[in-house]
Amino acid sequence: MLHATMRIAQTGSVLANFSENLERHCLIIEDAVRDGADAIAFPELSLTGYNVQDAAQDIAMHIEDARLDPLRELSRKICIICGGIELSDDYGVYNSAFMFEDGRGESIHRKIYLPTYGMFEELRYFSAGQHIRAVDSKRLGRIGVAICEDFWHVSVPYLLAQQGAKMLVALMSSPLRMSPGSGKPAIVSQWETIAETYAFLFSTYVACVNRTGNEDSFTYWGNSSLTGPDGRLIAVAPLFREEFLDVKLDFTEVKRTRLHSSHFLDEDLRLFASELRHIVKKNRPD
Repeated sequence: MLHATMRIAQTGSVLANFSENLERHCLIIEDAVRDGADAIAFPELSLTGYNVQDAAQDIAMHIEDARLDPLRELSRKICIICGGIELSDDYGVYNSAFMFEDGRGESIHRKIYLPTYGMFEELRYFSAGQHIRAVDSKRLGRIGVAICEDFWHVSVPYLLAQQGAKMLVALMSSPLRMSPGSGKPAIVSQWETIAETYAFLFSTYVACVNRTGNEDSFTYWGNSSLTGPDGRLIAVAPLFREEFLDVKLDFTEVKRTRLHSSHFLDEDLRLFASELRHIVKKNRPD
């Protein structure tokens, strides 16, 4: 896969209303298909809303649940990446990223780092994911998907890139946080720095898909973006309002960037693994 068009769907969700959110997803996806998009990506927990709290167990569904059939059917024409609450085979409840393509659905990432501080309390309602795996898409090639707080831990995008992901996708439900000063909110600038840094260091595309709107006391700021493998911003959606951002992906740019500077290719994984084992052994409690 050398070229693709992806629609970044910077949308909101109705809290704890799967049916209404699913209907809206289908309408948005149908528009993307008509416009010729190869793929579409929605924010974190786009099918359920974010602050579900105790309702998470009631909303959770297995990836093979028949209620997801409309997305499976639409995926015969487009790759769909969205967020939902997953019920695993052993009945764990996860904040997950789903991918639907060619009539099939799979859970491609379970959020690992569940923020439980300040306004966040995810660890009360979700189990933490235990795997970091890049996946293959017929329309996008090899990609790595993470969920919001996961991107604040460099190990997640690092391992996805080392597994061959040419694009990293962060599904987000990032709310405003109170901070002193005026102008651009600090959290917005911090996410911009994160995306540009990972794109440059790993020589990959980085797509950030954040939601908008209000939910309980949370206000989501949007500003979804695509950053190129040289670390330069390619496209950005506005703050605080819904937007459908169509981006062109030229994966030959990853090749060009890595041939120009091989810093990512020069990573010594054996040294890294050896030193990491040493650190783990040293810090392991007796």
